Parts: sequence; structure tokens; C-alpha cells
Amino acid sequence: MEIKELVHKIHSCECELVLAITGGGTEAIGELLRYGGGSATLLEAIVPYSQSALDAFIGRKPEKYASARTARAMAMTAFQKAIMLQSPEQKRFEHLLGIGATCTLARNGERKERQHELHVAVQSLQNTTSYSILFLEKRDREHEEAIVSRSIINMIAISCHQDVVITDGTGLSSQERPQIKQVQAIEGISNMLLHEANSYNTLPSFVRISGQDRNTHHSHKIMFSGSFDPCHKNHLKMARIASRKYGLPVHFEISLLNVDKPPIDYISLEDRISSIKARYEPDFMGDIFVTNAPLFSEKAIIFPDSTFIVGADTMKRLFDPKYYRPGDNLYSLLEHFRTKGIDFLVFSRKGIHIEIPAEIEHIITIVSEDEYSDDGISSTQIRKLQQNK
Repeated sequence: MEIKELVHKIHSCECELVLAITGGGTEAIGELLRYGGGSATLLEAIVPYSQSALDAFIGRKPEKYASARTARAMAMTAFQKAIMLQSPEQKRFEHLLGIGATCTLARNGERKERQHELHVAVQSLQNTTSYSILFLEKRDREHEEAIVSRSIINMIAISCHQDVVITDGTGLSSQERPQIKQVQAIEGISNMLLHEANSYNTLPSFVRISGQDRNTHHSHKIMFSGSFDPCHKNHLKMARIASRKYGLPVHFEISLLNVDKPPIDYISLEDRISSIKARYEPDFMGDIFVTNAPLFSEKAIIFPDSTFIVGADTMKRLFDPKYYRPGDNLYSLLEHFRTKGIDFLVFSRKGIHIEIPAEIEHIITIVSEDEYSDDGISSTQIRKLQQNK
């Protein structure tokens, strides 16, 4: 299908989108606007081209700038912007899209072994879609730019339910096969995306994903809140110690929303939940929960009368004013925890010294180094090892 016809088809559908591009492929923005009617589809186009601009856009420094993971973070941030930019009289969230594209393309003076690759992600209320391609043929920058631009347009068209083959018009060789993955929202999760991470106008909520449904048998609960990106042996060791200490199962909780980063996309969420399930041990593990509660003050509302397992790094952030609700201070937060019956079981982290202010000692229990000694393994290290395989 010719690009002009395809763009007209995109503009004829009901989709509205925010598009974020870095590394190359900005011709896609021009193509969407070249033939008229672009205002029906494009809410905003963003080009966070420098590393610092991209860091600011997604709220963190990515482990790798040209990666499927970074494209998904860009798409989720773009989707959140689309929610904010949609006209108040519409509010038809099911037609909104966030598009993220990041790539490494040919440039002068590059090293011979440098990989050229493209990653496009699409975030909607219903699903997360990822498209990745490693360029195998040698091409000049202009040719690669054209491939990237057309690939972005094709992904938009497919996401707008237009009949198009994903490699149509891209000029990819038969050996260059895109890796495509799509994950649908778990039932009850999608509405959490409609609330920004820093919005406190909505009551915290949760979805139980799986487990033994054992939390209803005990008034007191042991909650392990974390990103689990991925879950690893030290997480299990901490959970086992906590379960033995209190004689209760440990429930795992992942917040879909973050205070200073975009929400977790559905592909990443599935990966994190799968990493817990893969290591699931029913003798000390309970349920898995997904919440829209990035702050412990919010978790306390969902899970009252609970002991929360935290590492020393989380302990340092727990009473940082940056992570308070609007209007809270240390004493109102402590009173909130008191009325909700909340305390914390703190595990050491290698290289982090734990200092507990006197004001909060009454809700803190520190696990001794005789019971648990951290070996320094982290989810970040595991992700880097997986990338290098």
C-alpha cells in the first residue's frame, strides 16, 4: 500500500495518538502531517533526541537507549500524555495510543561491529505491542531512515485496525524478520492506567493475580512490595525468613504506577509476574497482587494490619518527603501507619548502612546479619546479564 493511502486510512479511523521518536525515523511525523487531516490523529509528536532529553521524558536513565524496553517506556509515557491531551468532551480512552520508537542507525565514523536496530512499541488501554528488528544488510543512513519511518507508520496503521502487512513498504530483506510481541491487559488492570502516578484523587485498589488465596485466613498479613524485575533468589530468601519469623505466608505486591517513572507496561508486568511464578514455593509464599499504590501510605489503605518487607534502600526512601502524600509530614505519616496497623521488616543491602531515626523505631524491625546477609545480587545485574547472552 502506498504511504499516502495508508496515512489517509490512519486519519480516517478514530485513533488519537502521541508519538515519541529518538535516534531516527522522524520522517514518520512529516508523513502523518504531509497529506492533511493530521489533526484528527496526532495529538503531539515529541523528539527527545539527546540522552538527557530521553532520560527526562521517561523519568530515568535507561540501561540501553535503543531497546524494546526503552521503546515501551516511551510508549507508556506517550500514552499518559495522550490521556491528558484528549479533549474533555471525548474521554474515549479505548481509542488512545502512545507510540515509542528508538533506534541505532548508520553514522559517520562508527565502529565496524556497531549494531543497527529498531524498536517500536505501542501502548493502548487494552494492550502493549512491541516490534523489534535487527538490520542485517548494510545500508546508508538515508535508506535506514526510510525503513524506520515506514515501520513506525505501519505499526500505527495496524494499531488503528487498518489492514496492512507489518513489513509492507519497509524494504526489509527476507532475512530481516521482526520480533513482535503483544500482551493484553489483565482483567481489572487497565483502568489503573487512567490515573497518573502522582494523582491522589482515586482510592488505591488491587487485583489478585494468583496464589493460594491464603490472605483471608489471617487478620495480619506479610506483604513484600517490590518491582521484582525480575524476582530472584534473594527475594525468596527474604520472604522465607519473614514467613518463618511470623508463621504466615508472604504475599507479593507490584505497583503498576510509579512516583517518578511511567507506569509498568503490560509486557514488563507479565515478565515480572512470571518471574515470581517461576520461583513460587507454596510453603511460604501466598498471593500475587498488582496495585495502583506506589506509596506505602497508599499500600497501607489496601492492606491494613500488615508487616511490609523492605530492603535498606527502600527504607531510606520510605520517609523521604518526596514520597509523602500531599499535605503529609513525618508525624502525620506515622499516625497514618499507626491507625492502619502497619510496621516494617527491614533487610540489609550490601553497601547500604541502616540508620533508624528514633521517631520511627517503634514500627521498624531490622533483620540481623546472622539471619540474612546480602550478597549484592540485584535485579539490575540480572537484567544486564540477560541482555549480554
